[in-house]
Amino acid sequence: MTPRVLDLQDLGWAFGLIAIAIGLLRWQGVGLAGQIAIAAARACLQLLVMGFGLQLIWQLNSPLVTIGGIGAIALATTIAASNRIGDRMKNLAPIVGGAICTGLIVAVGYTILVVIKPTSWQQPQYLLACAGISLGYLLNSTAIAGERAIGEIERHQAEIETRLSLGATPAQAIAPYRQTAIKSTLVPTIDTLAISGLVTIPGFLAGGLLGGVQPVNAAGYQIVVLFMVMASNTIAATIVTSAIANRYFNQYAQLRSLD
Repeated sequence: MTPRVLDLQDLGWAFGLIAIAIGLLRWQGVGLAGQIAIAAARACLQLLVMGFGLQLIWQLNSPLVTIGGIGAIALATTIAASNRIGDRMKNLAPIVGGAICTGLIVAVGYTILVVIKPTSWQQPQYLLACAGISLGYLLNSTAIAGERAIGEIERHQAEIETRLSLGATPAQAIAPYRQTAIKSTLVPTIDTLAISGLVTIPGFLAGGLLGGVQPVNAAGYQIVVLFMVMASNTIAATIVTSAIANRYFNQYAQLRSLD
């Protein structure tokens, strides 16, 4: 089955859907029309630029160019995730970037080399798709993990100090609060995993169907993607919470404030 290629006129007609949403909001007196219009215009511009950029990478078919493109997206993801955590802890970019890159390399590397096994591992078709999906989820998971870890530790400093005074190591004293942060990070991913194919058609599967892929094959790739995201999010959350927790202790294993 050959998918139909959308042209600019088709995309123009797609804005009719935005017009419906804006008209309904105006009718209801909800002041979001301007924000939706700006967001829609930005999304259209950004996605078209990305589309042309990916098309160029496809044509060049160079491992260095492909990895460079992924690196640029990973850098943007690191900056965005660090900014979302805010000013509660300084110089978080190295921690966040390390967690994102580790989760990305392990999960995507395993997916490409062990599961998909393409004829050439550096093919943009697989590397860019897997890395792009993982980075989208890693943005949220690292930001949530960082925010929750900082909040839990600062909220329970008295309890942590009590544990330390009773002989617990820093890792033992802080473990319950790291665990809470990791759980909070992974619950949305677990929920997505649990309901996929039951009450929703996931995005990757839906995109495959629109692209003319056989439904069973598209479902198989969706399973791989969900498992890959689960692994990368878990790795990143574990690293971020561990690194942030370590910053709260000095060289004498004493809890210190970072205010």
